Amino acid sequence: MLLSVENLSMTYDKKTLYSNASFRVFKNDKIGIVGQNGVGKSTLIEILGQKIIPDSGDIVFDKNIKVGYLDQYLKVDKKISIMDYLKSAFKKELEDAKRLEEVNKEIAETKDKEALTKLVNKATAIREELERADFYAMESNIMRVASGLGVTNYGMNTMLGNLSGGQKIKVILAKLLLENPDLIILDEPTNFLDTSHVDWLVKYLKEYKGTFLIVSHNQEFLDDVVNVIFDIEFGKITRYRGNYQTYLVKKAMMMENYERQYASNQKERAKLEEYIQKNKARASTANMAKSRQKKLDKMEVLEKPKSSNTKIYLNFNYQSISSHKFLEVNDLEIGYYSSLLPPMSFEIKSGTKLAVGGFNGIGKTTLLKTLIGELKPITGSFSFVEDAKIAYYEQDHNWDNPKESAMQLISNLYPQMSEKEIRSVLARCAITGGLALQPLETLSGGEQSKVKLCLVMLKKANVLILDEPTNHLDSLAKESLLESLQKYPGTVIFVSHERDFVEKLATQVFNIEDLLTA
Repeated sequence: MLLSVENLSMTYDKKTLYSNASFRVFKNDKIGIVGQNGVGKSTLIEILGQKIIPDSGDIVFDKNIKVGYLDQYLKVDKKISIMDYLKSAFKKELEDAKRLEEVNKEIAETKDKEALTKLVNKATAIREELERADFYAMESNIMRVASGLGVTNYGMNTMLGNLSGGQKIKVILAKLLLENPDLIILDEPTNFLDTSHVDWLVKYLKEYKGTFLIVSHNQEFLDDVVNVIFDIEFGKITRYRGNYQTYLVKKAMMMENYERQYASNQKERAKLEEYIQKNKARASTANMAKSRQKKLDKMEVLEKPKSSNTKIYLNFNYQSISSHKFLEVNDLEIGYYSSLLPPMSFEIKSGTKLAVGGFNGIGKTTLLKTLIGELKPITGSFSFVEDAKIAYYEQDHNWDNPKESAMQLISNLYPQMSEKEIRSVLARCAITGGLALQPLETLSGGEQSKVKLCLVMLKKANVLILDEPTNHLDSLAKESLLESLQKYPGTVIFVSHERDFVEKLATQVFNIEDLLTA
């Protein structure tokens, strides 16, 4: 057993995440952690990574294993290169290699036969240890992992301080994989990977000999790599053997069985209670009523079946336009200070659902920010139809005031809306009760994404420009988002690393990588 968690309890902002929850992790478990937004998936990862202390509970790791935890907020030396940072994954081996150099130097200088024999034996032991650790293939292994995750696209001599947040996380993930721990703990690793790099990670995890726990809302990814599901619901963590689809079937069967037991239990209790009420006052049947009361008192009281399925109901505010041709792009070059890509030209018609594709870092977000006017073109031009109205969904959770609540945020943006109207709109996005009054920074990633979708929904628009809108969303929310976008009569320009989402929504694809091979 690699990890034991017993009686874990945690309350966050008056919300109970876990109540005496227990689970164990065994060797060769490939675990996916799932649950609706806000149930505490990322909090559990942070507890296991010793970033958060729970209210109570015992967490015990096997002392003989190496644990790898992806810390998205890890502070790194900004003045070292990507290659030097990835080489630090082999710190022990590099120290051993230095020791070997020193021993070899001593061998060259030693003439005493007995001392020479000891030094040769020492050098042989160090060399064998380095060979077992595959040290002599270090650079090729670094390039294999870096290439697989798309890190080589940034340039291996690039300083860490020049990377974006998402790029830095991919470099940290690459180092973690190169360290080859016995147990890997990851939170949403596919959020910063495009489809080709997700495919590489799937292959890597399938071949990985160790154990892992991964939080992910990407069902296709979980189906490919896990053999166990931990489902967090109503403060408990339930273990299911199998991949994500198997888990769905097993959970549905368990719920169905429980609902039958509950119905039978309620029926039997009602029958006993009715008999007791009718017969307890009559002398001839009082003893039988007492007997029934004893039976009733001993009966297990089953809780009413609960459902955690909180669906969102999006209805994007469409404003009609007069033109059929919606967007025309002519020899457009994009970038911050200089052009990232060759000139691009394309056009789309009104109602098109355009997926923008390409590997991470190629410029997908830069293109979207150019189209919304946040960045100026380097050269070339683009033009929307004259009465185009844009609603933009930003990938990152950046708030002007992260301490204000969703209620305050919308009230400030739309002062004409009443509290009842604001609560109604937020409820459509499953932000209800106390969630609507919590500071935005205290909401889970998925809950913050739902607030942002709410803002997009409030804006009158005929083109939705969405940058990774499925990141952090649970399965039900993603289904609702897909349905609403499919029904939306306006134009949608979007980026998504989820292949299934793209295939079901896109009517046209613009792959930026094609510009590099044209």
